[in-house]
Amino acid sequence: MHHIVCILFDRKDPDSRRRAYELIKVLIAEAANRGWGEYRAHLALMDQIAETYNFNGNAQMKLNEKLKNALDPKGILCPGKNGIWPANYKKEE
Repeated sequence: MHHIVCILFDRKDPDSRRRAYELIKVLIAEAANRGWGEYRAHLALMDQIAETYNFNGNAQMKLNEKLKNALDPKGILCPGKNGIWPANYKKEE
């Protein structure tokens, strides 16, 4: 079963944008609490979604980061995509 969520908001209204962003963050957390995963998301949400796949001591993320650092040591290709940051980056940047 798949659910597609389309949140309608006024892009010109800062408060509407903020509320839509907060809503999707809550929906991601609630879905993770129920054991559901996200298939695709906006780049701004990828870190949060990657953090929801934290079972087995974050084994999947550790593997992804090792592969990323081995294949792209300078972090040139898509840094942060799918929550996978190269070793020479800080998540906050």
